[in-house]
Amino acid sequence: MRPRNLRTLAASACLVVGSLSLATACGPSADDAPASQPAAPTVTITGTSAQTPELTYPTPLTLEAPITEVAWEGDGDEVVEGGPVLLRIYTENGTDASVLRDDFLSVPKPYLLTAESIGSDLVSVLSGHRVGVRILHAVETDGVPTVMSIDILPTRAVGDPTEPEEGMPTVTHDATGAPTVTIPAEQPAPTEPVVRQVIRGTGAQVPSGSKVVIQLVAVKWSTGEVFDTTWGEGRLPKTVTVGADQLVEGFDQGLVDLPVGSQVMLVVPPGLGFGPTGNELSTETIVYLVDILAAAPPA
Repeated sequence: MRPRNLRTLAASACLVVGSLSLATACGPSADDAPASQPAAPTVTITGTSAQTPELTYPTPLTLEAPITEVAWEGDGDEVVEGGPVLLRIYTENGTDASVLRDDFLSVPKPYLLTAESIGSDLVSVLSGHRVGVRILHAVETDGVPTVMSIDILPTRAVGDPTEPEEGMPTVTHDATGAPTVTIPAEQPAPTEPVVRQVIRGTGAQVPSGSKVVIQLVAVKWSTGEVFDTTWGEGRLPKTVTVGADQLVEGFDQGLVDLPVGSQVMLVVPPGLGFGPTGNELSTETIVYLVDILAAAPPA
């Protein structure tokens, strides 16, 4: 009888030994087993949208790779690459948990959603999300681990619209919220200042002397011409200080004590506008349409 092939005999031996014991010399050696990967550090975030978030993680934080998690989703407009985003950011140094940035003590910052404006890393983190989202993002930057809470805030008024008032300019909005102000034909301009909420916000009231983030469009009553705006491609909301005599008087007074989230129409007669300065606008009645996006907390 012809003897079996040696390779066949060896395989049979392995099967027998393997059935008797899990520890078998016929299986892979310990040196051949895949090395276990170190567990990613646990980074958590708690708190409400109105409060400075609390970040929890081991210090010093060691990151083998970036960590990105959604604390909660948003239900507003989806952010658009190249478009404006209003970000409230809180950042800690993961080495010792010291605070690097706290927008809850000041105001959120507007950016364009581009790599040139905020870096390719944040463009990737924010893309595809909606206004209202809170994102936890931990990443090593220039050798320093940073832990960030990022809130995407609205870049337009988000409250309930009010009924237009007879004899006053009317307002329409496009899909992005950008307004068009139409002056009523043959209607004389008001001689007294007018403050009217076009959209009623539900946020905190704007304190006098505080920084406020706004969108605006400014129109001449006489012609309907837009002479200033923050709306449009490549443009951003601006930050101003109200109630500190730094702005046109009628504009300055009109925003104080109104709620964040409002869209406000301010009709400013010449005496409360640019004044007798020789400016071509000094004799104009001006219509400002202002979206109040955010305000610094009271000092």
